[in-house]
Amino acid sequence: MLGAGCSFSAHGAGATADAATDTQQGGGSDGSGSGSDVVPPLHLGPGDGDAGSAPWTWTGTVNINTSTLMIIGATLPSGDSFDTRPQLGGGPELAVLHVGGLTIAPGAVVTVTGSRPFVIVACDDVTIDGTLDAGGHRAVAGPGGQGSGSTGAGVIGGDGENASNSGGGGGGYGAMGASGGAITGCSAALPGGAGGGMWGDATITELIGGTPGGTSSGTQCALDPGGAAGGALQITSATRITIAGRVLAGGGGGTGGSDCGQSDVNSGPGGGSGGAIVLQAPTITNTGVIAANGGGGGGSSSTGNGNAMPGQDGQPSATQATGGTGPTATGGKGGAGGTAPTAGGSSGCGTNGAGGGGGVGRIAASAGYTDTGTTTPTPNTTLPL
Repeated sequence: MLGAGCSFSAHGAGATADAATDTQQGGGSDGSGSGSDVVPPLHLGPGDGDAGSAPWTWTGTVNINTSTLMIIGATLPSGDSFDTRPQLGGGPELAVLHVGGLTIAPGAVVTVTGSRPFVIVACDDVTIDGTLDAGGHRAVAGPGGQGSGSTGAGVIGGDGENASNSGGGGGGYGAMGASGGAITGCSAALPGGAGGGMWGDATITELIGGTPGGTSSGTQCALDPGGAAGGALQITSATRITIAGRVLAGGGGGTGGSDCGQSDVNSGPGGGSGGAIVLQAPTITNTGVIAANGGGGGGSSSTGNGNAMPGQDGQPSATQATGGTGPTATGGKGGAGGTAPTAGGSSGCGTNGAGGGGGVGRIAASAGYTDTGTTTPTPNTTLPL
């Protein structure tokens, strides 16, 4: 049984070698699993990273909102809590779930949205046999995903002569987003919106989500949103994290360009970038899927031919998200693993370009990480235990 509200602390000068060894093997220095000699949770200050005391199992469908701190589909046990805490060193405020231990059962689907990055802090094991999804889906961002105008966001396409519009660029984070499709054949070339640049660092010093793709371009239809950003997720356990299911923070696919029945309809928006996944524990084993891939760009429309198709959301695999098809051009593929996203399809004068694919996000894990499953992109494994 776990003690009430165990806490984390750095190895002190008085900690014995045996205690440290016990902790690395998955137990606290007192053999209770309290993690009293485990490095404190990343991104949280003293007292903010304490765990709860009750084990919790999620089954079925669970929806978590980090803006409202609502959990739908599961009842918070006595001894655990869900609150907001400041991020150590700056950065956005965090939504922190303090639990004794956590199991996501096979077949369970846990979806996380909201304005704050999501952090789980546990005394005991965190076991994920179902799906924990902090990704962007179409125009809905994952938890802590950023909006347009943020560093790394894809750029809107341009409006040119003869009702020509170039595609929006894909969002960037762990890798650059791809540019939107250009317009050729007019008296002046019209490049696509630029893809967002690479930013942040490999160890995810600031816990924050990815960036969106650039919107569609056009002058008479309401602009279509780019793919939303993948969210930010951190799991910290004093003992171990075991993943046989899926942990996701992919970017959203760009919406297809709209045909609103006017003479100048929309180009394709860019795909969103993948977000951030942080895994911190003495032992981490992945035999499932951990993915923060980019979303595909949206296809472009043309007058009288209907709306174009959206790009795929970042895929829960090593496969690139495909771009949406359209009457004039197809969106670019999202980034996956070490493969860069691709540019949106270009088009001729008087038509519209498609959106570029979003870049991958970032994954960082403790040095005790063992992977026989799928992890995309490649994780940094230098975080403290």
